[in-house]
Order: sequence, then C-alpha cells, then structure tokens
Amino acid sequence: MIKDTEGKEYMDLSSQLVNVNLGHSRKDIAEVAKAQIDKMMYTSTLRGYANVPAIEYSQKLTQVVPKGLDHFLFTMTGADAVDCAFKIANLYYKVKGERRYKILSLFNSYHGTLRGTGGATGILKGACAECPPCGDHIHIPNYFCYRCPLHKEYPSCGIECAEFLDYFIENEGKDNIACFIAEPEQGAGGFVSPPPEYFPRVREICSKHGVLLIADEVMTGFGRTGKMFAVEHWNVTPDIMTMSKAIVSGYLPFGAVAISDDIWNTLKGQFFAPGSSESGNPICCAVASKVLDIYREEHIIEHAAEVGKHVRERLEREFLPLPHIGSLSGLGLMLGLDIVVDKKTKATPGLEKTNLIWRRGFEQGLYLRVMGGRLCFSPPLVITQEEADEALDRLYPILAELKLS
Repeated sequence: MIKDTEGKEYMDLSSQLVNVNLGHSRKDIAEVAKAQIDKMMYTSTLRGYANVPAIEYSQKLTQVVPKGLDHFLFTMTGADAVDCAFKIANLYYKVKGERRYKILSLFNSYHGTLRGTGGATGILKGACAECPPCGDHIHIPNYFCYRCPLHKEYPSCGIECAEFLDYFIENEGKDNIACFIAEPEQGAGGFVSPPPEYFPRVREICSKHGVLLIADEVMTGFGRTGKMFAVEHWNVTPDIMTMSKAIVSGYLPFGAVAISDDIWNTLKGQFFAPGSSESGNPICCAVASKVLDIYREEHIIEHAAEVGKHVRERLEREFLPLPHIGSLSGLGLMLGLDIVVDKKTKATPGLEKTNLIWRRGFEQGLYLRVMGGRLCFSPPLVITQEEADEALDRLYPILAELKLS
C-alpha cells in the first residue's frame, strides 16, 4: 500500500516501476543500509580494489544466476548495465581479432535511456568507446502472438519470429553482429511473453553464428515471473545477463552485469573501461545481499508463482470474456491485458481512452500501470492471494463498464 499527499491509500499494482518487489518500507532492509553506512560508506573498485560487501554479494549471486554466469560487474541502473553489456560484447570480439559492432534487438523492446556515453569521452585515446557512439542498432520482429508482426498464427507459424533472427544474421553477415539482446518478457512494451519455443531456438541460432545472446533481466529478474530469472522457464543460459530494479527492491540505485566464463577468460588482462565511480558501492551491495536473503529465506519466488497462477486463472475466467479485453499474456506476477475497441479488428483505443482506466483506478484506490493499449498487473511479490483478489474485484467493474466505441 502507498499513500498520496492527502493520506489516501492505494494498492500498488505496478510495484512503482516494477522494482519494489518486496513492498514498501521494510525496516530490516533500511537497517542494513544504515549499518553499512556507519561501517564504511564507499571505496573505489578501480585498479583491482574491492570491498567486503561486493565480494560477499558476488558469492551469493553466483548461487542463483544461471550456471556459468558467475562473473559480475556492478552498475547503478538497468540502462547502465545494458550499456556496459554492449561495451563488453564489442570488446570481446575486438580481443578475438574481430570488429563486430552491430547490435540486434526487438521491436517493442525497452533497454533503458543511456547509450553511447563512452563515445563522448575524450581521454585514453578513445579506449572508453568499444563501439561507435551511436553504433548500428537494428530491430527485428518481436514475439507477440496476438499481434504477430509477421501475420502468422501460433503454433502453425513454426516460431517464424525466432527463425527470422537466423535469416537476418545470414543476410546481414554474422561477422558484423556483436550481440542480440532481448527481454525474456517484454516489459515497457506491455508485459508480452514469448511462446515457449522462442528462446531455446534463439539460443541455438546465436550459438550457431557466434553471436552473443544478452538476456535483459532488468525487469524480469529476481522472481517477477515466478522464477528467480525468467530464462529459467526455458532452461536457457545467455552469454551476458543484465539485472537491476528488484536486485535491491527499489531501495537504492543498483544494477549488475553477469558474464560467461568464456567472455571472462577472453577479457583477462585487457584494459576494461565499463563501469563507473559507483561500481560495487558497498552500501548497495550490502542491501542487495539482504534483499537476496529475503527472496530465498521467505520463499518469495515460489509465492509469486503461486499467486500469479491464481491471478492468471481469474483473469482468464472473468476478464478475457469482457468485450474490450483482447488477450492475456505474461508470466508469474507480470501479466498484461490487451485493451481493444473491437475483438474482431483488435483495434487499439487512443491514449485518451486508456487514460480513463488509469484515472478510474485512482478513484478505486488502485495504482495502475497502463501502457498504450496494455493494462499491466505487477504488484509487489509479497502480495497475498486475498489482497490480489481484492485488487481484481476493484479492477473488474472498471473494465466491465468501459465504453470505447
């Protein structure tokens, strides 16, 4: 629950920016931050220095990330983590004697607002820019079965959206392409989940062409989809994985990049530019360590999967039959409803119409996430089944009484 300046309470059904996984105002997390501030608030991690919280958290994080991704760079935000991941990918190929620089991603994707900062830096004779400052970013069709960009029908489509990646790499030239980055479930694009065959096939294609696969788990990581990391739904291990948001449950700015043994061993002994002054900040690492303990000790991930299953069943049974609900997608407690003017045409209403849902939510004490034509359901993972039912009971009449034509 959150309160506005007038004291009115709202159920936070978006976890703010899908980062407050453990809810608001946990004193035990705040106490860990204060204790670390009192003990040691900052040390540099340049030139091989480290601090105890960063080392201890790295050891804990190794236990939960996909096997083989046990080397970490700590950052301040998700965008920072993604930017560093791109630089790592470019540096990796540079060291191998290849100059791959093109970055593939999906339409409808979101990977942050930071890009190319290294290219604006003049010292070290350009060594901070491991790729052009606005290097080639190329988008390919995303996975969204309800609104397939390739006009196919699942499952007879043969997962054409994944096969297109293979076709594109073949025709663009694999020697030009450094990496393919994708969210295991598209977040800011409206909580769109892929068909189950998608990421296993993408992993095969990237391995076939020697293209690094980056999983952007900034929004999906740490239990949001009912698994610690969303790639676990398909037993896929990326080459690089980015994390932020729920890594500290919104208490501090923090993020991380995990890389494979192959990348680590390739980059050993190289000048390594990614990172910033606050990389490995001991306060952030101490808080992240406490948050990870809570996820594991309080069985938060299992709880999110259970409550998410219950919520999805209610959405399918009660909400999907409504005249203006076109589809339901998502995993765990990261669920999205497609708002349509007409189910046959799948026409999306204008912003002024969908904003009505957002405003009605406030009237009913609901803090909602409405993105274009998508209504998203992503409460803190600690929400109980009873609280989730109350939220759905308040939400149902808003959607049932919706007039869009």
